[in-house]
Amino acid sequence: MGDIFDLLIGEISATHEFAKPYINLLEDLAQKIEIIYLEGNHDFNLSCFFKKVKIFPIEIQPLKLQLHTSKVKNENSYIFLAHGDIFLSPLLQFALKSLRNHYLLVFLNWINQISFHAISKKILKKQNQKNLFYKIRNFENLANKRYLKYRNLSSWVCEGHYHQNFILNKKDIKYFNPDSFAHKESFFLVEYKQEIEFREQKLRGQNV
Repeated sequence: MGDIFDLLIGEISATHEFAKPYINLLEDLAQKIEIIYLEGNHDFNLSCFFKKVKIFPIEIQPLKLQLHTSKVKNENSYIFLAHGDIFLSPLLQFALKSLRNHYLLVFLNWINQISFHAISKKILKKQNQKNLFYKIRNFENLANKRYLKYRNLSSWVCEGHYHQNFILNKKDIKYFNPDSFAHKESFFLVEYKQEIEFREQKLRGQNV
């Protein structure tokens, strides 16, 4: 769902070394199972790192997937996946698009190198101080507004970005926002019988 790395950008060489073991692990896993990687606001322009993992940049999000079972298949059996930083104000959308510009990033990489990685170090320091436990007040109101942006009533929407571990399952609003794996150490299985259910699998405290 994006933001797998605190900072990983294709053009910024200072962000590559730390990520290599995890990139290799994802590539190894992708030989056994299909892996879909939705780029976030901390990790983007990633196609240069992966051959088998399927990368979906923000420009083509949300990703619409149809859910199939042997028993259930109907017009609402879809789920929309996105990192979450889409459907923003035009100014902010322009700023995010500009930040992903290849030539701008090549220039910023040069600045970062001649400044002894001052830019990337500052960003990473700020990320290390970030509170992953932060809960957004009245997040249900935000979830309602976010859901309406997708204009697909009754289908599920799953967004990353906010890390709230929040599920809203109503007749016309079905919205899911997973927690941050970094501190929760859990993931969700999507089970689809007569209705979609997200079943949390916790790693912390278990022998893996």
